[in-house]
Amino acid sequence: MTAEERKKTTKRDGPYIPSYMDQNTPEPCVVCGDKATGYHYRCMTCEGCKGFFRRTVQKDLKYSCKYAGDCVVDKTTRNQCQECRFKKCVRVGMATDLVLDEQKRVAKRKLIEENRERRRSEEIRKISRLRADCVFTERDQYIVDHVTTSWLQTCPKKVNRYYLNGSPKPGMPVPEAPRPPVVQNGVVREADSSGAMDDDMVDQDIFSHLAEVITPAIIKVVEFAKQIPGFTKLVPDDQVALLKNCCFEVMCLRAASRFDKQRRTITMFGGLTVTKEQVSQGGLGRLAEPLFEFAEGLSQLHLDDTEVALLAALLVVADRPGVQDQESIDRLQDIILTAYKNYITRQRPHQPVLWGKILMKVTDLRALSVAHAEQVKLVKMECTNDIPPLFLEMFESSSPLFMKQE
Repeated sequence: MTAEERKKTTKRDGPYIPSYMDQNTPEPCVVCGDKATGYHYRCMTCEGCKGFFRRTVQKDLKYSCKYAGDCVVDKTTRNQCQECRFKKCVRVGMATDLVLDEQKRVAKRKLIEENRERRRSEEIRKISRLRADCVFTERDQYIVDHVTTSWLQTCPKKVNRYYLNGSPKPGMPVPEAPRPPVVQNGVVREADSSGAMDDDMVDQDIFSHLAEVITPAIIKVVEFAKQIPGFTKLVPDDQVALLKNCCFEVMCLRAASRFDKQRRTITMFGGLTVTKEQVSQGGLGRLAEPLFEFAEGLSQLHLDDTEVALLAALLVVADRPGVQDQESIDRLQDIILTAYKNYITRQRPHQPVLWGKILMKVTDLRALSVAHAEQVKLVKMECTNDIPPLFLEMFESSSPLFMKQE
């Protein structure tokens, strides 16, 4: 391969890497031939020869050769004759004038420390400017306080968790119980010998447990929304439309905020704790995978209670179809957005990209909601008699896939 071809290959395969940092073909030290670590005192040398040259010059050391003054200096013999090694250092071009004496070395260290302190001071001033630009008003504080209080009242942080098949140990899957009959397209079927089921099959036992917590969970979402400052002043029909559209998203956020990374579970309303497989078999089917991906992604943001509560408020007061007074909704949405962003800026000045990541979670939940509407059709066909009426009322009209029925 020619030199020109090597250049093209380097440009094509990735960024430029200095030859002395290339682990495949490292540059040799010009003094002893060992692996070089960079340019030291004008020459490409290893750490050993760099240190030897510096100590010799700084301490003005004198050496004498026991032989004819023409010893071979390589990786193996470099420590045998110091005089020949130093002569070779000078001969290959290492500059003695670049070695700092003790006074200059102290001055250099002091300069480095001053530069570090200057950069720290600039960073502090930058953060101070960000906080100064972020005017956290009394209205922002009012919104934050009321939304957080409402969230904690309707979504307690501590719950007594319970599991469908016993309490799992950290890192261990929930023990599997014998599979009850499942329903597919209105026909009762038995699960196969391995207990595996298709994504479009519903486990009646798991579904019944999930159905029990749906109605109280919806009621708590409604209670939360009504405590958001300004929500009850919206047109009553718009309140209903917003609730129908946001309910599933807020419930997903509640469950995801209780994601257990060790057990790989989410905790739903009332403490019901389920695995991804149980969520899938309980009626959500293929939605279980993106739901748990969302939960894991949310956990990586390490949001506090206030940040989660404000995210839920944004889900409630969002752009939705079928509303009458969009202008009033937009005004309330702007108030919440401003308070939320100012809170993030004040609390996390070192994380400027966090705000964008939070807004992406709104998009993720919206996609889950749309996919869920399609799943409701399937569950309705298979488990019509077991679906809570409030569940159908909230969700059947909430998606663009369904006609709004009053």
